[in-house]
Amino acid sequence: MRRVARVAALVVAGFASVAVGSGAARAAEGLVLDKIVAVVGDEIILLSQLDTLVASSPLLQEALQKYGRNPTQQQVEMATREARTQALDELIDQQLIKKEAQRFQISITDADVDRYLQQIAQENGFSNIKQLREAVEQSGQYGNWSDYLQDTKDQLLVYQTTRALANTSVTDAQIREQYRKMVRGVDIKADLLRFVFTPEEQTAKSRDAAYAKAQAVARRMRSGEDPMALAQEFQIKEPKATLSRGEVAPAIEDAIFAARVGETVGPLETGQGYLVVKVVRHETGNVLPFDQAKERIRMQLEQESFARAVKDLRSSLRAKTHIDQRL
Repeated sequence: MRRVARVAALVVAGFASVAVGSGAARAAEGLVLDKIVAVVGDEIILLSQLDTLVASSPLLQEALQKYGRNPTQQQVEMATREARTQALDELIDQQLIKKEAQRFQISITDADVDRYLQQIAQENGFSNIKQLREAVEQSGQYGNWSDYLQDTKDQLLVYQTTRALANTSVTDAQIREQYRKMVRGVDIKADLLRFVFTPEEQTAKSRDAAYAKAQAVARRMRSGEDPMALAQEFQIKEPKATLSRGEVAPAIEDAIFAARVGETVGPLETGQGYLVVKVVRHETGNVLPFDQAKERIRMQLEQESFARAVKDLRSSLRAKTHIDQRL
C-alpha cells in the first residue's frame, strides 16, 4: 500500500507529498544523529529524519520513474538527492507552519484524529480503523501505530493551520466568469422573443415611460397573453431572435440562460433601455447549465485559490525566519 493513509484528502493544501515527519524523528531516535541538514529558527532537521521520511514517502519512487525500470547506481543517487531536496523543503515549510499553530493556539484533538482515521479507512476500502491499523503495521512504513497516529495528528495540524491562515476566497462573480470562459466557443444558444424598449429621450421621464411599457409587456406575457400579439400592439417589428453566449452583458446573459423554456425574463436594464424576453428554446449541446456546474466550478476555484494562498503563506513565513539549509 502506498504509504497508507497519507493525508491524501488534504492534497489541495499541497502537503500530501510527504508526512510531517514526527514519526520519522522518533524512528531516528535510536540512530546516530549524523548530520544537521537544516536549521529553522531554533529548530533543527536531521539527515536521519530526512532519509526516514524519504523512504516512507513516494518522492523517491517518483524521482526514479524518469530513469525507467532499471536505473543505474548513479541515477539512483541523483533521484535520492532530488527526493531529499523536495522533502527538506516540505519539512521546513511544515516546521514553520507548526510554529504558527503554537502562536495562534491551533490544536488537533484525539477526536479530530479519530474522525479522520475513519474517513481514511473508508476511502482505502477498510471496514474499520482496526483493519487500517493492521495495514499500517504490515506496511513497515512506521515504527508502530503510535508513530502513525502522531504523524496523522501533525498532518492535520499543518492542514488546519494553513486553512486558518491562508487568505482565500471565491466570489460568485468569479464563478460566473469561469463558467463563461468554459463555454466560450461552445455553440450555446437560446431562441427568444425579444422586446426592446428604448427611451425617446435621455431624460428621467422618458426612461420611466420606457420602463413602464416593459413592465406591462412582461406582466401580460406572464399572465398568458400571446407574445406575437403584444409585439404587434407595441410595434416590435422583429421579436424573434437567437442569442449566443458572449453576445450580451454578463448579467443579462446569466438571467436569460438561467431561465426555463417558456419563462419570461425582465425587464432587464440595458445601456439603451429595457429588455423583456420570452425563452422559446435552449440549445446547450453537452454543456451543463450554470446552476448545475457552479458548485463544481466553485470547488475548482477554491482549490486553485488555496494553492496560491499556501504558496504565499510559505514564502511569507520563510522571509521572516532564519533558515540555514545544509544538505
